[in-house]
Amino acid sequence: AREQLARGGSVLVHGSAGIGKSTVLRALAAEYDTTARTVLRCSATESESHLPFLALTDLLGLVVDEVSDQLPAPQRTALESALTGRGESTLQRDGLALRLAVLSTLRALAAKGPVLIVADDLQWLDPASVELLGFAARRLGEMPVRMLCAVRTSTDPHGHEQDRYLRASPSDTLALRVNPLSRAHVAELLENRGYTGLPRSTVRDIHRTSGGNPLFALELGRALADSLTPPRPGEPLPVPTSLRTLVLNRLDMLPAEARRTLLVASAGARPTLALLRAAGRENAEAETARAVELGLLAPERESPGVRFAHPLVSAALYAEATAQERRAAHAALSTAAVDPIERARHLALATTGADPQVAARLGEAAAVARDRGAPSVAAELGLLAARHTPADATPSPDERRLQAAEDALTAGENDLARDIAREVLSRATEPAERVRAWMVVIEAAGQSIAEVDAVYPQALADAGDDPRLLALVHYQLAWRALVIDGDFAAGRKEAARSAELAARAGDRRTELLALAHQAQVETLMGHPDAPATIKKALKEPQDPQLACHHNGAGATRFRWLMMSDQFGDARATATALLREVRRRGMVESEVHYVRFLAEIELRTGHCGRALDLAREGYGLARDSGIGEGASAMLTSLAEAAGGDVERAQALAREAAEHAEQDGDLMYLSRALGALGHAQLVSGDAAGTVQSLRRVRELEEGLGVTDPARGRW
Repeated sequence: AREQLARGGSVLVHGSAGIGKSTVLRALAAEYDTTARTVLRCSATESESHLPFLALTDLLGLVVDEVSDQLPAPQRTALESALTGRGESTLQRDGLALRLAVLSTLRALAAKGPVLIVADDLQWLDPASVELLGFAARRLGEMPVRMLCAVRTSTDPHGHEQDRYLRASPSDTLALRVNPLSRAHVAELLENRGYTGLPRSTVRDIHRTSGGNPLFALELGRALADSLTPPRPGEPLPVPTSLRTLVLNRLDMLPAEARRTLLVASAGARPTLALLRAAGRENAEAETARAVELGLLAPERESPGVRFAHPLVSAALYAEATAQERRAAHAALSTAAVDPIERARHLALATTGADPQVAARLGEAAAVARDRGAPSVAAELGLLAARHTPADATPSPDERRLQAAEDALTAGENDLARDIAREVLSRATEPAERVRAWMVVIEAAGQSIAEVDAVYPQALADAGDDPRLLALVHYQLAWRALVIDGDFAAGRKEAARSAELAARAGDRRTELLALAHQAQVETLMGHPDAPATIKKALKEPQDPQLACHHNGAGATRFRWLMMSDQFGDARATATALLREVRRRGMVESEVHYVRFLAEIELRTGHCGRALDLAREGYGLARDSGIGEGASAMLTSLAEAAGGDVERAQALAREAAEHAEQDGDLMYLSRALGALGHAQLVSGDAAGTVQSLRRVRELEEGLGVTDPARGRW
């Protein structure tokens, strides 16, 4: 839009209600009204759209006196009559004189200097004003008159309603659709408006329900902030009355049975006509066709699916229903759905109170979801299973909750995982459950281990003398020694201790994690035992999920290959690991492996490919809130090699700031190394020396002795 306006062209922004058209219009108008001698503005409302010449009055009413003496008498008379309402001027009676009067007025204003016309909500402009503006716009030629307009169009990105408004604009007008916000941008918007502390899973639900519409997202955020109890998994987001009215105003035109059919569709994950018929909605085809006519459903010409015109229509319809109506819809779907996960979920939402059979079905469905690589779904099902599990059952409700928390960690939903673990800790007395919950709290902290430093003594106390529980705690203490204390020797000792305890307890998973960590520390230290420890960590039996985990032996072997300059093997290893974690839905590991591949391309001189991968990884890290500092550091190196060196310095400083906040000395040295490199590329020799001297001090303090670890 800026480029088009700078060229002297006109812009028409279009999109659905609440998408941000007016905000875009105001921002552009504020930038460009200083370059225009005359700025003409109008903004109509629906209730005013029947008043003829109202928009024209808003545009020209205050400036017409400047040029009225330059208009021929018939034109001046017709225009004054239209603008003041005195007389009986109409398009039918004074059509040519009015059209020429508007054209002459704009030409006279443009002769004195550039003119900018800013018109919002074109869809509500009275037809007479639209016709007159269009006539003039098509005939202005090279005159310095630009139009900056906004119009509401449908949510269908392929809609062409804007075309008829283009006919009322200059021939060089550029039509630009205002698209939905990404999940990261919705999170930023909510944060900026004061809706802080929302779990990432909730932000994800807000983004999905709002369809990326900023107005809808803010209204949903406000409703959550006003709600005394946040919705539980499977429950709808609270949809405020303002949004329900906005999207459901046509629902009253549907018969009661058709409305019930739409409710069943809103309760389903992937509703189809066949599913609705199987759920007892015999007239689904005719009822959904009517809903399409009313704009509640989107037309699906080549698909059997039933798709709502906007996700908020589905959410509002579901929220509007009574609890009994929702349960009835889920009960119908629990027998109609083909997928075992869907059947179990609907059965749970149709059932009230504890029910061991329902809980067992949900536990089985969670395992299926986990195996399919959908850990986020597994977490939701696990929490539903806990809700329906009797207090004295095996597994217990809290055991199911902890499994759900671990699934949430795998899905990258660390906030949800931490909240579940804290809830379990508030009442659990069993040492095994408490230690397992502490492990989730520590894992959910990510790089910010310093924030949970008080947890370690409590976890050790709960572990007692149980070798299996102690192995878990000592594994986390190994990470603490590395990140908080920067003590590689202590980290190696704690990892070895964890592996020994785990082997004694027969806990192969923790033993493998501890061995992989020990090998990683030894690699960074340049310790001669590193290859032997890696080999030990790769021995069978292996845990399938751990084999591809970013803290597993495969990832440790990758680091060894990179430090040994064995790039071909390193690339093959990282590619295979990335493929597997994507299959399993392991978000945090995916962030790591995309970064690993970018590092390989960077080290082998493929700078463009490295930059593409680094930017992809950085976007994934920001979207998930995982590994942002490390991804910023690697992207800085890639930008310095194949992109923008100023961007490289900004990213390196961002990475250093993350590491400082987290108290992570290891990544602080790496971020400063990236900053020094970017400064060197930019020609800032003094800055380079300053940054790299600090890297030297940090690494000497950390005990990093192998120069292949960071080539600064």
